Amino acid sequence: MTSTEATSTRITDQQLGLIFQYTMEAYKTFQKLAEILPNPMTMMMFKHFAVDEREARDLLEVKYLSLGASRVRVTLGGDLLFQDMLEGDLSYREMTEFLIARERTMERKLAELTRSAAPADRNILIYLGAAKRAHIVMLERELELIRIYPDWYKREDAESVIVHGVT
Repeated sequence: MTSTEATSTRITDQQLGLIFQYTMEAYKTFQKLAEILPNPMTMMMFKHFAVDEREARDLLEVKYLSLGASRVRVTLGGDLLFQDMLEGDLSYREMTEFLIARERTMERKLAELTRSAAPADRNILIYLGAAKRAHIVMLERELELIRIYPDWYKREDAESVIVHGVT
């Protein structure tokens, strides 16, 4: 028996519930942002993020079924800022920094779970963690553009701005 096998544990209902609840909240957030932001490039990015989260939800549903796990509802405290985002109480920079922090938190949680996960659970955790990393990179790109153009998420001329700059 290797040291990895000796410390491997199955994912618990509570851990699975946390991941599932995060996924559902992230889906709602990304879907809503895709609907309300006029920047076509940003809108498509958030649509893709929502598709990623829907796919994650479907995989987690299969995981629930395969484990016979019971549903555990977990409250995510940091998501109270979501309402502030929708109401415009956060700047685009603050909103993007919040989303990056949220994705990083879940990426770290998934990496932590992966290190001690049983082989049967490891693949889904790696897959979900990689999606979080991809989202972080894309959000960091948006943050850089927001630093140059504070109204980046409102810009309907985003493609032209990327290609030609502001004229």
